[in-house]
Amino acid sequence: MVIKASPIAVIIIAAANLHRLAWSALLGQHPGLMVRGTAADPGELQGMVEAPVTLLVDMAPVQSELVRHLVAAAPHSTILCLIDHHDVTQIVDLLRAGATGCLSRNASIPELALALIAVARGEIVLPPELAIQALTALTHSKQDQVQPGESLSEREIDVLRLLAQGLSNKDIAQTLFLSVRTVEAHLRNIYSKLAITSRTEAVLWAVNHGYRS
Repeated sequence: MVIKASPIAVIIIAAANLHRLAWSALLGQHPGLMVRGTAADPGELQGMVEAPVTLLVDMAPVQSELVRHLVAAAPHSTILCLIDHHDVTQIVDLLRAGATGCLSRNASIPELALALIAVARGEIVLPPELAIQALTALTHSKQDQVQPGESLSEREIDVLRLLAQGLSNKDIAQTLFLSVRTVEAHLRNIYSKLAITSRTEAVLWAVNHGYRS
């Protein structure tokens, strides 16, 4: 029996109403996506993010401070930001703030749909020509606060390894026979112990310290 994958839930963040309506119409036609709603700012997300969602941010220009507010309003979401220019500094700032990926506004609808699906899985999406440069800059932008594995429990290491492999919280829970809430609790502990603030930083830390395999 083939189990059909559930569509990715998306909330569109855009200042202009016409932009929100246009994205809703375009993305709503994709079988792998489900537009759960739209918002003009983080304050409108209340009551819309009871379950994990992917936020598509269409602001010009998108600011790292906005991403921080979105992370605070929807802490279990993943975030894809549309950007005008391939600026490494801007991309690093957005990733550091909590964005999971950045995509050019010149991308096609199929490219955007694939990026949203990848981001929903916890994968880092970046312009290919700048990916290595951006990740290297992000990695070197802050000193590691702890040594590899220091203070992490065995179960937290299991969660971190699976996170680095691109698994969602739900997939991690199923793999380790845990509840999603327990996985979320482990992630909060991991973030606190490693002195990091986002899923992206956790993945980078895990990869840099050999926790990917």
